[in-house]
Amino acid sequence: MNVADVILNVLSRRGVIEALLLDQKQLGKVRNLEEDYSRRLTPWGYPVNLGVFECLKRRYVSAVLTTSGFKWPSGPYALLKIGDYVVGTIDENGVRIRRVSLLKPGEKHMVVFLPLNIPELEDVTVDPVVASPSPPTHSYLIWLFSLKCSECGTLLVGFNGVKAL
Repeated sequence: MNVADVILNVLSRRGVIEALLLDQKQLGKVRNLEEDYSRRLTPWGYPVNLGVFECLKRRYVSAVLTTSGFKWPSGPYALLKIGDYVVGTIDENGVRIRRVSLLKPGEKHMVVFLPLNIPELEDVTVDPVVASPSPPTHSYLIWLFSLKCSECGTLLVGFNGVKAL
């Protein structure tokens, strides 16, 4: 069983239907797409995808394709920040904003996407990190899977090794 098959086997119960181990060229493209995206202003502020950048620090990175019924782990998924201050969170219950904290003029607004925790991966991989990619990276990953799937999602799974099964 190859590394991508291990990830697919573990996450299939959550709604993952395909896994692909990324090579160095593909990882470079993901890094470039995420760095470019982080320079774009979104309605929530400048996006910083800590989850993806943590995945890219791992020895192995697998892209996975999810169904619309994917079972998300509990959050938080992102932090809304103004400067160094967290003013809100995004989790499975939606967006929560601390209105009092919004009055910080002149500070940079950011949305920080956090690594996700999927407990099943801890049983079979070393140092797992899961991340939801930016829209440009998602489009690239869909292209890598050679699919035209408007309802499919993508995730990145980074890890440093596979435990003995």
